[in-house]
Amino acid sequence: MDTLHRSNAWSRRPTLVAVVAASALALAACAPGTQLFDVRVSFDVTPVVRAGVLVVTVPAERPAGGITVRRSDARSFRIPPGHYPPRGQCRIWVPNRPPGQQSPPGSCSDLERRVPAGAYLVYG
Repeated sequence: MDTLHRSNAWSRRPTLVAVVAASALALAACAPGTQLFDVRVSFDVTPVVRAGVLVVTVPAERPAGGITVRRSDARSFRIPPGHYPPRGQCRIWVPNRPPGQQSPPGSCSDLERRVPAGAYLVYG
């Protein structure tokens, strides 16, 4: 009888492992800040003109795949996620300059007055 009981327990083990694994995945998916899959979602953003300055706003969800800015002349450029300005700050972005050579982030009120022609003010 004891042998029969052990064989039934072992025959249910794969089911138990599958249930535990599925539960762990479900809990991990619900945990804040946890990503099971590295989905590189990119957003398309259209700039707006405010007081003569081309303005781009980084979406609140800060996409991991960067943002693509669609210009009015049908061309576009990309801002990688590592180059978003911090929330509450801005960055002047020159489209033909590589990301690593863009100006550093700073105060939006200071940078609004210094955006050169053809550049964009990116709000974090």
